Amino acid sequence: MSLGHSVMNTDQIAGDEGRSEDAWVIGANPELAIRARNVSMYLERGGSLKEVRLTESEHGDWSVWLRLAGRTGEYRLAKFKSDAPKLYRDVSLAVAACRDDFGYFGPIILSTDKQPSAATRAAGQDAGASQPG
Repeated sequence: MSLGHSVMNTDQIAGDEGRSEDAWVIGANPELAIRARNVSMYLERGGSLKEVRLTESEHGDWSVWLRLAGRTGEYRLAKFKSDAPKLYRDVSLAVAACRDDFGYFGPIILSTDKQPSAATRAAGQDAGASQPG
């Protein structure tokens, strides 16, 4: 295996009708991803979420990162039937998905990759200068 390729790990999960379904987790450095349908299957079979983190990209899209009980690492939520990351245009939609789709009502950490523009930095400095110290 070359260093540039990701490693595929597959957990076998018995389906409701006795058939075996693959609940895969793909490991790629440095990110891990898990499909939304596999999170749902994991939760239906008694698993739980330990932590949820929402990260805003430089373009304003939000991605969901999950920590699963009984597994190490953090997993980026992928689309239901796709390998592509599940992205939300609005943070409230991402929070609603965590609550409604996965029944998670614990704390949610927010972080951003956006950098403030020069105008925003200048406005912040002006506001700080006008406050009595």
